[in-house]
Amino acid sequence: MTEWREAIPGDFAVIGDPISHSKSPAMHAAAYRELGLDLSYRAVRVPVGEVRAALLHLRTLSYRGVNVTVPHKAEALAACEQVEDLARRIGAVNTVRLDGLVGRNTDGPGFLRSLPVKEPGLAVILGAGGSAAAVAVALADVGWKVEIYNRTRSRAESLAALIGGEVREEAAVAGADLLVNATSAELLGSGLSIDWAGVRPSAHAVDLMYGAEPSPFMREALQNGLTAQDGRGMLMEQGALALEWWLGVAAPREAMLVAIS
Repeated sequence: MTEWREAIPGDFAVIGDPISHSKSPAMHAAAYRELGLDLSYRAVRVPVGEVRAALLHLRTLSYRGVNVTVPHKAEALAACEQVEDLARRIGAVNTVRLDGLVGRNTDGPGFLRSLPVKEPGLAVILGAGGSAAAVAVALADVGWKVEIYNRTRSRAESLAALIGGEVREEAAVAGADLLVNATSAELLGSGLSIDWAGVRPSAHAVDLMYGAEPSPFMREALQNGLTAQDGRGMLMEQGALALEWWLGVAAPREAMLVAIS
């Protein structure tokens, strides 16, 4: 990990704050090895308010593309000179092509590619931040009915209005075919209590977070008989889509997934 002002010349990077925990460098390095490409991918810390300056600086150092993680996805959208329609609808950019400062969002498409449930039904999303928006838009676009629960109701209402969805009054999962935790692990730890009554045995749960151990959300989902996955699949798929956009080659998804497992 390096500070953006201290970055050395390179090819690709991920920016965020904090960023030292990111698995993206290992994942992309594995992809480059598999493809036989001599390319670098680094983690670069960028404080809030400095995204555009950092992007321009990295471009002078010959960087070609950048992934963007929290808390910079909205700021990255504002920093770009061109933004693709999906990213603008979501209000967040997670992938930038530095030549031209073109912004894209691969989170939603990456989520759909990682999802084993393909038949649309009712999705309940916990949370209303940038990741929740990407997932909600992606699901609504392919025919899912989406309901949003968020502790701050106004944020849930805004996201529901964006996708033509509804607000769920409580953190309850009754009737859902798909349940997505788009809150932080810290928020769950601070007392978000999920009502699992009426959960469908066939429902699938996805936690966008991931770690060495299953999250409380994942454990509860499994204890209630659901199938479940963490955020590694989405991380890999959004990274693979970014790589394909930057390089114009098929991403080695299996090697990328192994690198973050």
